Amino acid sequence: MTVPDPVRIIGKVDDLPTLPRTVFKITELVNDPKSSAKQLARIITEDQVLTARLLKLVNSSFYGFPQRISTVTAAIVLLGFDAIRNLLLTTSVFDLFAIKSSRRPKNQEQFWDHSLGCAVGAKVIGSHLRHDKIEELFVAGLLHDIGKIVEMMFFPDDFKRVTQRIQERNTLMTRAEIDIFGFTHAEIGKLLAERWNLPSKLLNVIAYHHQPSRAGAFSTEATIVHLADIFARALCLGSGGDEKVPVLDHAAWDSIKMDSAAIEALMDRMVVEFKDISRFLG
Repeated sequence: MTVPDPVRIIGKVDDLPTLPRTVFKITELVNDPKSSAKQLARIITEDQVLTARLLKLVNSSFYGFPQRISTVTAAIVLLGFDAIRNLLLTTSVFDLFAIKSSRRPKNQEQFWDHSLGCAVGAKVIGSHLRHDKIEELFVAGLLHDIGKIVEMMFFPDDFKRVTQRIQERNTLMTRAEIDIFGFTHAEIGKLLAERWNLPSKLLNVIAYHHQPSRAGAFSTEATIVHLADIFARALCLGSGGDEKVPVLDHAAWDSIKMDSAAIEALMDRMVVEFKDISRFLG
């Protein structure tokens, strides 16, 4: 069997989703130190759907602000530029992969639930560790398995063979992917992140969420998502594609110096926040 090249796969998928122009404009403004909250608000308010979603989310129990936030500018001031970009990226990604609902496999919803569980887990763990980019961790968790969604939607026959291999041999999904595709969802996810011009931190977390020690300067963020992935599997939040919990990268675990006594409380918090954000995203 000829093993397909992941670069060729990404290149030949003409209808692979691209992010809305508004999100690209927002990213450019966020990366420009001279931009203002007023400029960012002007771009967001040009898109009525994004505006409505942003205000709905900042007023949800997920944030729990005591006062109602009624303007985009106020939301930007409260949450910051990076958080706004990441929240809008989150809702845009959900939209992109919902457009093919007519050909969506039944288990796609389970994959999204797992990704959302991992996103919430990354946020909870990051808060516990006092990480300064909590929203970035949330998006990294959400996108960590995006390569699986690409495989499922654009190569359904091969993906079905992957799932059959998992069931027949009771193996990890990454092992089955290598057997069938010749590469894993992490490699596909990295290529999609490059296509979307996502920040290098997100790109590396997606690429190395199973091997966070290899993520270089971004090993802390990759480790947090790695742990969130494991916790989400243990809590059965959605499905990662197999019935196994990923192998813990012990070097990565040791590097973040997290007290194992905190794990139970963190997992309890994940369940609560997962229910909150699931209600918002529908």
